[in-house]
Amino acid sequence: MEKKVILVDESKTVLMYVGLLLKRFGIKVLPAQNGLEALEMIKLHPPDLIMLNVRKGTIDDITTLRHIKGDRDLAHIPVIMISTDMSPETVNRCKALGCSDYLAKPIKVDTLHESIQKAFFAGSGRPIRKHIRTAYNKKISLYSNGIKHDLFTEILSEGGVYVRKEAPLPIGSDVDVTLQLESARTLQCKGKVIYTKETFGDSLSLSPGMAIQFYGLSEQDHADMNAYLKTLVAGDILEEQQEKILE
Repeated sequence: MEKKVILVDESKTVLMYVGLLLKRFGIKVLPAQNGLEALEMIKLHPPDLIMLNVRKGTIDDITTLRHIKGDRDLAHIPVIMISTDMSPETVNRCKALGCSDYLAKPIKVDTLHESIQKAFFAGSGRPIRKHIRTAYNKKISLYSNGIKHDLFTEILSEGGVYVRKEAPLPIGSDVDVTLQLESARTLQCKGKVIYTKETFGDSLSLSPGMAIQFYGLSEQDHADMNAYLKTLVAGDILEEQQEKILE
């Protein structure tokens, strides 16, 4: 089910760029320009997460945080604070009030993704998704038992890839993966099939195919993959923004 986030910031630029990135993370975004508007919105559209901006010299969103965490009907909703104010006094004050995380502006794409995943899934017993992932429709080459398979992908992350295949390889199969990251960089790595889907079944969210987990990547491979994924997900946003909001 699609997660829902109320994103609060007086800046329309922040709402646009951070909101666009959240949408690319697969999250539904409800924008609000102040705490009062957010509190009214919570009643109509209970979110899975609230993101509040802390502005230097004001207490509006800290007051909003206090109100949320002081209301037994709202206290369970995780709140991430975002600010240019990284003074220990302000950070500690927000954490004492119960925010799940406190992020500095400009916001790092990786840090934002990790913070959101922890807010959604910490304590749920479900694994926290560590890596950014994105829809990815390109052909890659797989080798298994000496046989080459040229397959189209659907999802790519730093930890693995989902490829379409009418008759997936068995779970546990080892494969060699060749992935073109960019014009001058080809990534070759080992992988293992960890999940298969042979029919559409009741859900059209994934085509028949298999999920392959990468292993044995070098630090440079991880760095190159991370940079490539950030370019896919946020490259145009990072280039277009005039005020440095994301990095």
